[in-house]
Order: sequence, then structure tokens, then C-alpha cells
Amino acid sequence: MRSDLNNTFQGRKRYGHHAEAGFSLLELMIAMVIFTIVTAAIFGLMQVGRMDRNRSSRRSDVMKNARVALHLIGRDALNAGFGYHRRGAIAPDNFLQTRLGLPADADSDRDMITSIIAGNNLFTNTLQSSSSARTDTIAFAYRDIDFNSGSNLEISTVAPPSGAPTTARLTTKTATGAQNAKKYHLYLIESDTSQIAVMATDIAATNQIDFATGDPLGVNQALNGTGSAGSLLRKCTSSTDTNCTTYLASAKKFNLVSYKVKPDGTLVRIIYGNNVGAAFDQQVQELPLAYNVEDLQFEYVLANGTVTDNPSAGPDGVIGTSDDETEDFNQIRQITVTIKVQSTEFDEQTKKPITITLTATYSARNLEYDAG
Repeated sequence: MRSDLNNTFQGRKRYGHHAEAGFSLLELMIAMVIFTIVTAAIFGLMQVGRMDRNRSSRRSDVMKNARVALHLIGRDALNAGFGYHRRGAIAPDNFLQTRLGLPADADSDRDMITSIIAGNNLFTNTLQSSSSARTDTIAFAYRDIDFNSGSNLEISTVAPPSGAPTTARLTTKTATGAQNAKKYHLYLIESDTSQIAVMATDIAATNQIDFATGDPLGVNQALNGTGSAGSLLRKCTSSTDTNCTTYLASAKKFNLVSYKVKPDGTLVRIIYGNNVGAAFDQQVQELPLAYNVEDLQFEYVLANGTVTDNPSAGPDGVIGTSDDETEDFNQIRQITVTIKVQSTEFDEQTKKPITITLTATYSARNLEYDAG
């Protein structure tokens, strides 16, 4: 029996069979702790990478919208005054308040649609941190050089159509002078005595354009009106007659656009008139450019080097007082735009939206010229 056991043991040794030993509980626990630490570290790095990627994506989206808005503002700033009149176009009193939201002026004189119109600290929105914060607005006017192959419409006279004494019907010098004119076009009627902003309400013939009261922008005035309520399109009857046009006159189509931030933080480009084929109530078009805009500010450098937020405020620096002068808008030579935009989602770490501020400066180069 003993011999058999020895033989078995010797056999096991001969063929390399040994007793197998497993991991102890302590070794297993240490391995699990190390694995957990390494896994947590990797997961943490992945989370940091994901947050950085999301943050970069949000910043990219925010900056893309803001840059598009800045590009369009800059383009309109460079065009402002191009082919326009160096003083601007005359419009009814408080037109700037009604259409652009500027404060009401202190007089009853007609307004002036200058090449650039500035409005400082006018509008609130839900994204601003302070209830007293306000955003700016700006408007630009410039000639549509593509209209009528760049040529003016030469005007010979004005007369009301039958049964409509308030309507100014302009007749061109040539039989087809108005063939390119369209309903709801904005025109600047220039003569040696005045320059008037009007909107076409009908094309009566290939040589006749009607400008009736009650147009979508409220820019036309009654031909038979009196004083500042009457249309400057009325033909002068003598050399001493005022509030009239001599009809050494021509018409050019022009564009009027503005920028503002709506209460929900949407920055819009507003186009006034010139929406051919569209309905009466579609002649003020709001085109959204950027969302979640917290702030929009403009600063101006004037021809004399003055830097101001309120070019027309006058010596007292207060808008809406008797010393305001909107024609001072024509002294603007440089515009600095600052736009502050928030992301639509919260940052994972700060639990707040990402805010990006972009600034750009543009030259109002066309306001340098004396000729319209």
C-alpha cells in the first residue's frame, strides 16, 4: 500500500502536476479598487471632453449667428447714403417715432430720414440682467442702384386724379418713364427746393405714379393739405410759394432698413416697403438674424472727432428736447457695433448660458460726399 502511494506521488511529479492556488480575497478587493479608480478616471476625462466639445459647439453656434448679424449691419453701414441725398428725405412729423421707435420730438416740424438714424437705449428684452437696461436701434437709407438701370425718373408735373384730391399723381417726362415703377416702392423725389420720401400706392399708367395717403408706412401726405400736414409734392405756384416742389424734379428708388432686438431677444432686420407683390400689411418685413441677443449697442464717431451714443441729442445731451437736431446724423463717420449673445442651453459646469460679446467697427464712407 505504501509502495502504491509513493508510485502515485512520483508519477505526479514526473508529469508536472501540482496543487493549484487561487487569488486571496484581499488581492481581489485590491484589483477591484484599482479597476474602479482607472475606470472613474477615464470616465471623468471623457466627461470633460464631452463638456468641452458641447461648449465649443455652443460657442460656435452663438458666434455664427452674431457674425451674420454683424456682417449685415456692416454692409448696410457701408451702403448708407450711397446715391441718396446728403441731407436726407423729408417725412411727416414723428415718422421716426412711429416707424423706428425713436422718442417723439419736441416740435411739429417734419422729420428727416437721413442716411443713418440712431436710436439709443430704447428697447428691453427678457434676457437682460437689469430691468433698466435698454438696447439700441439703427436705420440706414440708400439708393437702389439696380432700379431703372440706375437712371432717375424725370418728373414733369403733379395733379390729383379725378375724384381723389388728396392723391399726388406724378407724370414722367417720357411716355414710358414709369414702366419700371411698382406699387409700394419707396421713392425720393428731388428738386432744387426739396427732397421728399414717398411710397407709390398705384401705377396709373406707364408714365404716371400715384402717391395716396394711407400708405403702409404713413409717409405720404395729402396733396391738398396745408402747412406741415400737406404734401410737399404740391406744385409751386410762384417764386415765393413754399411747401411745394418746382418740378425741375426727378425720382429715385431707395431702401430703408433698420435693426432692433425684440422683447424675446431676437435681433431682426426690418425692411420698409419695396415688397412688390405682397399685401398692404406685409410692407414692413421683420427678418430674424440672431436669437438670444442680450444686448445691442452702437457708438458713433462724428466728423469733428466726437464720440457719442446720441448724435442728435444737441448741446444738452438729452433726446426729446427742443435742441435736438436729427440732421446731425449726417455727421456720423464711423459706427462701432457691440452685440452680446447667449447660448440657448446652459453650460454643464456653470449651470448658466454661455455669453459671447462681439464688437466691430465700420466706416460710413458714403456720408463723406456732398452730392446726393
